[in-house]
Amino acid sequence: MAAGGLSRSERKAAERVRRLREEQQRERLRQVSRILRKAAAERSAEEGRLLAESADLVTELQGRSRRREGLKRRQEEVCDDPEELRRKVRELAGAVRNAKYLVVYTGAGISTAASIPDYRGPNGVWTLLQKGRSVSAADLSEAEPTLTHMSIARLHEQKLVQHVVSQNCDGLHLRSGLPRSAISELHGNMYIEVCTACTPNREYVRVFDVTERTALHRHQTGRVCHKCGAQLRDTIVHFGERGTLGQPLNWEAATQAASKADTILCLGSSLKVLKKYPRLWCMTKPPSRRPKLYIVNLQWTPKDDWAALKLHGRCDDVMQLLMDELGLEIPPYSSYDMVHYGHSNQLRQARAMGDYLIVGVHTDEEISKHKGPPVFTQEERYKMVQAIKWVDEVVPAAPYVTTLETLDKYSCDFCVHGNDITLTVDGRDTYEEVKQAGRYRECKRTQGVSTTDLVGRMLLVTKAHHRGQEMSSEYREYADSFGKCPGGRNPWTGVSQFLQTSQKIIQFASGKEPQPGDTIIYVAGAFDLFHIGHVDFLEKVHGLAERPYVIAGLHFDQEVNHYKGKNYPIMNLHERTLSVLACRYVSEVVIGAPYSVTAELLDHFKVDLVCHGKTEIVPDKDGSDPYQEPKRRGVFCQIDSGNDLTTDLIVQRIIKNRLEYEARNQKKEAKELAFLEAMRQQESRPERESDSDM
Repeated sequence: MAAGGLSRSERKAAERVRRLREEQQRERLRQVSRILRKAAAERSAEEGRLLAESADLVTELQGRSRRREGLKRRQEEVCDDPEELRRKVRELAGAVRNAKYLVVYTGAGISTAASIPDYRGPNGVWTLLQKGRSVSAADLSEAEPTLTHMSIARLHEQKLVQHVVSQNCDGLHLRSGLPRSAISELHGNMYIEVCTACTPNREYVRVFDVTERTALHRHQTGRVCHKCGAQLRDTIVHFGERGTLGQPLNWEAATQAASKADTILCLGSSLKVLKKYPRLWCMTKPPSRRPKLYIVNLQWTPKDDWAALKLHGRCDDVMQLLMDELGLEIPPYSSYDMVHYGHSNQLRQARAMGDYLIVGVHTDEEISKHKGPPVFTQEERYKMVQAIKWVDEVVPAAPYVTTLETLDKYSCDFCVHGNDITLTVDGRDTYEEVKQAGRYRECKRTQGVSTTDLVGRMLLVTKAHHRGQEMSSEYREYADSFGKCPGGRNPWTGVSQFLQTSQKIIQFASGKEPQPGDTIIYVAGAFDLFHIGHVDFLEKVHGLAERPYVIAGLHFDQEVNHYKGKNYPIMNLHERTLSVLACRYVSEVVIGAPYSVTAELLDHFKVDLVCHGKTEIVPDKDGSDPYQEPKRRGVFCQIDSGNDLTTDLIVQRIIKNRLEYEARNQKKEAKELAFLEAMRQQESRPERESDSDM
């Protein structure tokens, strides 16, 4: 006898009986399920009796069916009709106006307009994976802030939104101009890696996705801290992990904001993850004292029953209506400032003063506030500066006024600026604090180039800046007056002539010869107003080989003018040479390259590959194809940079905003002259005081 009083044979018999009953139960369940799928009128009397005898199973199956239908309905996207949506937006606008402390919670739904897939929508990542379908890999670095991102940034600027709590890792909130202090990125930022060995943690903000080699519980990026040499890690919080980093997660600010909030607006989030964070919902407060909740989503969320208002609409549509209702203009993502070889020369000089160069780039908002409308978008400027070969790191959204706190945050020994002045909107020196602390150094301003000069060339449509041409009296008069305020001329604003020297070219050139095993790639063009379109093209070209040696052929000014017309090129050959040499993807420049790529040129430089962008190839003067020889040799390749920006588009931006740019430069010079006068008076005061004492 075995334990329990049953023999082995008896236990086996009992097990067979149990299995038989389970199989009978499953068969009964299948029978009842088939019957329930039939219409009541189609069921036989015997089937009716079986249903009556299986009431418990009928109840269970009907419950399962209701739950399945409920889950299916929750995944469906529902849109309010236009009139109903407008009515709800009017109610939401009233809540925004009356809120004392409004916090915005955002999810993947606000980035779908930037071609970044959400998770639980009909074409979301999780939805497709559950259906066994593949998910296409989007290049998130190409995404730009959406209308919703820009609207939130404007609402914060207007002090209508106090804080933003985001589940997204795409970095679009920061790129919209929203200050770091105003956002908690609970799941990290794919463009930020940190050194946790440094105290405080040292942040590195990149223009590329740092998570290429990282995964769940594996966060090392493969790069090291320039200060201590420790391994850097990403900031991403994966499913199944708990975020421990202070920044960019910023949980402390998120918790404080939730505790102060009287209104919460949820945009594009399913709330299935956020609902698991009780400190975001003030659950310890009695219901009457909890924040009013407003939800914008096309699908069901677990917080719908708690919401004061649920708006079924796309985030961009709702935010457009909301901003119209509030009477606020949504700032476009594409506002403007230029990066030219004068800036590159400053960075070259700054890099020579130290071991590691960190460059802070201001937002469009900051530039517009203190100087006037910029020419390139902040994202274009970020990538342009990163492409300059002397730059080690870029800090986006850098404060306009440089403080000791900023220098300490990035472990900088000192900061460097040109020997001109930069003033705030109220006329103060932006480097006053660091100068007083002895942590400021100057480099020489590059004579003969300024944004003022380049803008003037575009507006006047002159060719006087072309190499070998005299400056006409018309251009000289315009150059003297463009940006000149009543009352004088300061030494920094205005136009002077750029004089090229061999020493300047040597300073910009890499000086490196191609080595055995290098792939020599030749590209040619005007490369006028060297911009992000050129950078994206050269970056793609540089990535074609494991050991690329990229030679850029620059056409003569008259050659460019022949095929471009008008007053092109805006920059002359010498200026374009320095601009291209400053790019980290270029190894050598041919100054005054022939328009047609000849056999002699290919043989002389031992060219392995010739590349051209997707722009139109204009025939040579004799009607021949300028790339005929490389095509014959089978070494020609067309590259799609994925960027449509051209010199023409930049000039159109300038012309469209001509009056704003003229006003910008007049205001800038007026502030600088007032500052110079104040400095002169301060310098002369001690002399007068000493004379009176004698």
